Amino acid sequence: MIPPGSIRFRLALWYALSIALILGGFAAGARLSMRASLLETIDHDLRGRLREIQKFVEQHSDRGRNLWLDIFREETELGMGGGLVEVWDDTGNLLFQTPRLAGVVSSKSETRNRVNFGFGWIHGSPIRLASQAMPAGDRQFTVAVAEPLDEMEESLQRFDRALFIFVPLLLLLASVGGWWMSTRALAPVDRITLEAARISIGNLSARVPVPATKDELHRLAQTLNEMLGRIETAVRRMTQFTADASHELRAPLTLIHTAADFSLRGERSREDLMEAMRKIARESMRTGSLVDNLLVLARADSGVDPIELREVDLVQIARKARDEMLLAAQAKRIDLTLKTPKEALRARGDEDSLTRLIVILLDNAVKYTNSGGRVGIEVRLDGCDAEVLVTDTGIGIASEDLPRIWDRFWRADKVRSRNMGGVGLGLSIAREIAARHGAAVDAESALGRGSRFSIRLRAAAITNR
Repeated sequence: MIPPGSIRFRLALWYALSIALILGGFAAGARLSMRASLLETIDHDLRGRLREIQKFVEQHSDRGRNLWLDIFREETELGMGGGLVEVWDDTGNLLFQTPRLAGVVSSKSETRNRVNFGFGWIHGSPIRLASQAMPAGDRQFTVAVAEPLDEMEESLQRFDRALFIFVPLLLLLASVGGWWMSTRALAPVDRITLEAARISIGNLSARVPVPATKDELHRLAQTLNEMLGRIETAVRRMTQFTADASHELRAPLTLIHTAADFSLRGERSREDLMEAMRKIARESMRTGSLVDNLLVLARADSGVDPIELREVDLVQIARKARDEMLLAAQAKRIDLTLKTPKEALRARGDEDSLTRLIVILLDNAVKYTNSGGRVGIEVRLDGCDAEVLVTDTGIGIASEDLPRIWDRFWRADKVRSRNMGGVGLGLSIAREIAARHGAAVDAESALGRGSRFSIRLRAAAITNR
């Protein structure tokens, strides 16, 4: 059974109501048109009778009144005027009246050559009246003729009975047709619903069928499939992210547990215990940093940690990021330089987030640049955009690896990256920060020739400091 609240039921109901209104309007209009047509036919006949009487009046106007009336009565009995006639003189006196019109009051006309129509009743039956003023020499008469409306009423009743039979029948057929059309039109929705109900977390690669017709249902199915594709990608990323996070956390936790267990077994020298504590401290810091990075990405994915954009000075932010990385660069004897315009270059963003973004790029540059190399930061205006460049003379990145450096937990050289303390989340966080600022972050690199990272965002203003 189709529930009353279903779209199919509502479509069929609205279709039936619309057809009912259309048929009702058509029936009412057809009845009015038929009545008007019948009445016009009767009026045309009454005008003909009045013209016949007017000819008679013009031919016998020179007769005396009594003789004129006698002749008129005889002609009326023979059928002139249709047998229902009355005559008034110019003073308003009734001169002649067909016996069947006794008791019927008609309005006499005072306007020459104009026919006035009206209605009356004879013994409970309706009649149509037509009257006209007719001059006869120096006199004027008002003649009224009438026609019973019984036949017209019978015709209308027959028409009403036909409407009473055919209108409900047509409405029934239209309702059935509307139900069939709504069922046929919504059949693709049923198929889409059935297939969508079968899709679960275990088969996100399945898709709903797309109707061949280029209509709203076609676009709906395509939109659902695109949404399923995005969900599949997000779930795959989440699954991979969870697996990679578990793997990355397992190594330091295992090392911490091993170092602690080793320290607790028997007597150990002070040097052994100190070395174990150093391992535990080092891996604890690495694990804490990993957890912090995971938390940043998780909050970015959920959108629960929106940043507040305000006008900031990119020159000051770049200088602050350079200062944070200066000691690490000096420890490796790397020349860390900063090049900025003389004016303050302002953009809309979050100062802490942008500082972290530049620090991540600098940290990677310092890690993968050998001793004696160079790392540079440049802040400049490029058209309407502010651009921050981080360049290095490091080991570079292979062209086939370049598209994957933004993936979470991805590292070109996993062993070397782990020894340097990296877990493959820095550039992923950098891209998330850039995306939340509406900025673009890109990389250019080649093996053995260093790397160049750029951050581009809309500049707000340039002012002198």
